Amino acid sequence: MTKTTYEMPIFFAINDAYVPCLTVALHSLTEHAAPASQYKIIVLHQGLTPANQAKLQALSTANVAVTLMAMDEQLEKQINDQSNSLRGDYFTYTIYFRLFIADMFPQYDKALYLDADIVVETDLGDLFAEDLGDNFFAGVADSYMNSDDVMGTYAEEAVGVPREDYINSGMLLLNLTALRREQFSQHFLSLLNQYHFASLAPDQDYINAMGHGRIHYLPTAWNVQVRNTGDAAATPHLVHYNLFRKPWHYSDAPHADFFWQEAQRLPIYPDFQKSLQAYTATDRQTDLDKLAHIQQLARDFCAKHPTFKEIQAQTGSVAL
Repeated sequence: MTKTTYEMPIFFAINDAYVPCLTVALHSLTEHAAPASQYKIIVLHQGLTPANQAKLQALSTANVAVTLMAMDEQLEKQINDQSNSLRGDYFTYTIYFRLFIADMFPQYDKALYLDADIVVETDLGDLFAEDLGDNFFAGVADSYMNSDDVMGTYAEEAVGVPREDYINSGMLLLNLTALRREQFSQHFLSLLNQYHFASLAPDQDYINAMGHGRIHYLPTAWNVQVRNTGDAAATPHLVHYNLFRKPWHYSDAPHADFFWQEAQRLPIYPDFQKSLQAYTATDRQTDLDKLAHIQQLARDFCAKHPTFKEIQAQTGSVAL
């Protein structure tokens, strides 16, 4: 692989609640960015306060430019361009925004999407250098789907992909050229409005169902999730604190040391320490209840009709 020398776009999407963890994520990214790498961070947001916007923009460096863009306005424009007869309104579609990046930003051929609850441990130029070929996406298998039988069954019976093939969309390398050429977002909107699939992780399920067969699978180190253990966790390129066990809530959160190494260098470090101390046994029980609810939904959705798997079998029209 040869590292690219052009400006590399990286997308995040947040509201005010995610500004603290995004601050850590951006700090870790800039700390590990090679001097020759040029990154453009595009933070799609929903009504950030002016103070939080200023805090994020202040994180720009000589080779990492942080820009902010109101997500609702951009997404509304794109959806209105797609169709005038969509059910619902554009606010409904903000949870699917990753599927519209190719159309919203036609100037880019390749882009990276990252969740805000991540820590970067290497220069991301190595990731951009991955050859996507004709694949739509590159990603890492979702460890929750692989480690939990209920969730694995959901991936196979509802989404219609083998559990080991189901990727986590919290780190997603996007082949924007292929997505535009194949009219991925238009196909998504057609499926969404025709079938209204019951879905646990709306955009992630569509990415897996529609992209299956055209996904480039990356080593685990590029998205070390909370359920990852073993060698992959020893030298991660990117740590992802998905699900509920956040380091700022749980002292025993997996891979928490990577987060605290970055956070302790920032003025907001005391706020994270306060958050950790304030998280109660009741809060932890609420997290367990939420996890149990997700698993019950996974069982229920396998029995709801139609599923992605059923429509794929009937029409062959889910995956592109």
